[in-house]
Amino acid sequence: MGRPQRRAVDLIENLELLRRAPRRPSGLPLSAVELSAADSLMRIARAMAPSLDEIRAIAQRYAIAGSDTELLRHPEVAELVAERFPYHQPDRAACRAYYEAHPQEFRGTDLYEGGEIVIGGDVTDRDWRSDAYGRAERIIAMLHYDRRVFNDLLLTSAASADARGGRIGPVACGAWQSEVAAPFFSLKAGEVFPLPVPSRQGFHVLLMERVQAGRLRLFAEVETEVARRLATRSRLAAAWRHLENLSERAGR
Repeated sequence: MGRPQRRAVDLIENLELLRRAPRRPSGLPLSAVELSAADSLMRIARAMAPSLDEIRAIAQRYAIAGSDTELLRHPEVAELVAERFPYHQPDRAACRAYYEAHPQEFRGTDLYEGGEIVIGGDVTDRDWRSDAYGRAERIIAMLHYDRRVFNDLLLTSAASADARGGRIGPVACGAWQSEVAAPFFSLKAGEVFPLPVPSRQGFHVLLMERVQAGRLRLFAEVETEVARRLATRSRLAAAWRHLENLSERAGR
């Protein structure tokens, strides 16, 4: 964007409304406050705004099908045309306010740590399955009583050292490729999964020891990212307002 346009954007007093918008998650749909502020941007961006014919061409280029009404309400179309609009560069105070209102967006990945005891065998073998399931239930009962016996049970409960299980993690949710990952990550710290979990290996007893919350990144580390995110929202608000205006005119 050229200097005159940037200066024009900076002079639009109504954009201050964006900084005072209610604190809420950043997902669409945009608030009435943001869309109202986008009207100001539209007054200087009219020449840059794509026509309905251009929007049809953009949608066709990206294989987005639908009627004109559907295209003008399509989130992907809004994102594609948003780059055609000038934007307001947020100041440091606006960036910090957003950071403080949405800490979950700037927190690192949670790490999970626990363990499993595997009663190895063929779960399709009816006789083995009945005996192994009972053994796994007894292990679960003992762990409910005292989780400190996990290591002792790990050594004594499996048929062989190669198929006894062991420690899990620290690992992020989704990073452990296992048939029993889903029940493991469903646990809270200190919990034992209440039932033996079957897999192709046998039956698993699952224990969650601790969940380490992801570190909240400092504002200084993410300030540039926050500014870019707010600028993108400013452009997207202008794009949505333009699409809404086109839709109103098309409906006349």
